[in-house]
Amino acid sequence: MSSRPNKQDLKNMITDTGVENVLLFDIDGDLIDSSEFEYDGNYSAMSGMIATMCKEIILDLEYGEMDKITIHADKGLIVINKFSKDYYLASFSKDGSKLGLIMKTMDTIINK
Repeated sequence: MSSRPNKQDLKNMITDTGVENVLLFDIDGDLIDSSEFEYDGNYSAMSGMIATMCKEIILDLEYGEMDKITIHADKGLIVINKFSKDYYLASFSKDGSKLGLIMKTMDTIINK
């Protein structure tokens, strides 16, 4: 896979998709970079916990490797995308209809 997304990639994701926030974190939930939104470190830690729990469920069920997590709420959408063994990219949007665009843009950033 390619290099880790950088600050400009995060800014481009916001511009290209209209998501409100983007963050990059490691498997432990430690924040690496973000679009600099309030409490980004807290969201990184919580996203890391979600990713770890989902990874363990998928392994227990023998479903292979986890790729993406989508969390749908009545007023928003969170997408967490694994892009290497230990790194994740997460986006937060108030518009759930953007799921396809968000996933495509994340894949483009990750595979650049």
